[in-house]
Amino acid sequence: MPYKKLPVLEIDGKPVAQSNAVARYLARKYDLMGKDEWDAMICDELVDTLEDLKQDDMGGLRICSGP
Repeated sequence: MPYKKLPVLEIDGKPVAQSNAVARYLARKYDLMGKDEWDAMICDELVDTLEDLKQDDMGGLRICSGP
């Protein structure tokens, strides 16, 4: 298991780690990146923004499960 972390996707018997890399691979493979380069860039921008928020302790966002 690369980096000893999940998620891991196995492609042709080879493990691939890093969730963003896996997501981008699958999006390209199954034609989910939009109709042109602009759409693909917007997809990348959204993924990178979510990663920035995650790295910044969710950017101050909190999920509450009660009062």
